[in-house]
Amino acid sequence: MTYQLQWLSRTISSRLIDHSVSSESRRIGYRLHRQITMQALKFEKTGSLDELSLVNIDKPVVRPGEALVRVRAAGVNGSDAAGVLGMLPFVTTPRIPGRDFSGEVVEALDASGASSQEWIGAEVWGTGSERGFSSDGTFSQYVAVPIAALSRKPVTLDHSRAGSMTLPWLCAWITVDTLANVKEGDNVVIIGARGGIGSAAAQLCKERGARIFGTYSSLAKVTPPSYVTPIELGSQNAIREAIGKAGLQNKIDVLLDCAGYDQPFNDALFTMTPDGTGRVVVMAVHAKDGLFPVNLRTFYTKCLTLKGMKSSILGPLEVKEVLDDLAKKIDSGLLEGPKEVNEVDMRNMDTVKGALQEILTRSSHVRSVIIP
Repeated sequence: MTYQLQWLSRTISSRLIDHSVSSESRRIGYRLHRQITMQALKFEKTGSLDELSLVNIDKPVVRPGEALVRVRAAGVNGSDAAGVLGMLPFVTTPRIPGRDFSGEVVEALDASGASSQEWIGAEVWGTGSERGFSSDGTFSQYVAVPIAALSRKPVTLDHSRAGSMTLPWLCAWITVDTLANVKEGDNVVIIGARGGIGSAAAQLCKERGARIFGTYSSLAKVTPPSYVTPIELGSQNAIREAIGKAGLQNKIDVLLDCAGYDQPFNDALFTMTPDGTGRVVVMAVHAKDGLFPVNLRTFYTKCLTLKGMKSSILGPLEVKEVLDDLAKKIDSGLLEGPKEVNEVDMRNMDTVKGALQEILTRSSHVRSVIIP
């Protein structure tokens, strides 16, 4: 009976976006959505990627003011893998991981508990808050989202590309806009300019009129965007040498470290302005214990300010505002989404674990998405 209900639910769900379907059919579909189970990836305890397994569980019960989203793609992020491995102390168990999603709204209830037709069938995307950390995440067929936090995905991106970029772009936005306050005319160094956050930050810095220098481990098979001056990390002093050659020693206003290695970080500190306006933002550390040495003499003699980036500092409504703005700019061509994405079937645990391991070790520059 369960399989029959699942088949019927999927059939009705696909028809819910067709407004010629009767309201009675929609009501039947909603009841089925509440009755049947769903598949999800879940871990009961942390410590190893082997703790993650495919399970059948009850679908989220939609409360007044919430929407039920059929997840079509869920981006794979380093924090997803770190959570399963127990590297993030604020992750609670048992837990469904996953922070990003793109999908369709199949049910929505307004504050009174009545069906909200405005959002039925809408293609939406989302990320952020405590989802995947202290509440269940998006590595599942369905996820409940506050209606007030829903954001329509860019119409120019399919679900896989949209679902792959929400958290990296949210992190980049927080970094560039909220923490570093990048302004027109700023000189910016981005360590890890090829990664998801670094490449997004470069686009946002360009939009604000900054001059951008980006580091790359190798330029052998890379074509950096025209607005980024590339720095290949081929020597210990590669960053200061490149900045000096550009005539900007002691004139770097902003350092964004998206990689988390001590050597390039300290090399970049040497290039920064000593006038007390230099801003440094870090969002990663490669060492498992979270430690690396910092040249504090350089840091304090240049009167620098250091801030850490945490994506969950923005609430759901603030995240919606960011995503709404990004969607408009992507659809207008002002910003550019990913060109390629690696799709991972949620039911294939070997490829799921491989994608999590890959993002943790940064061994691929093509982002992966879980396809529930």
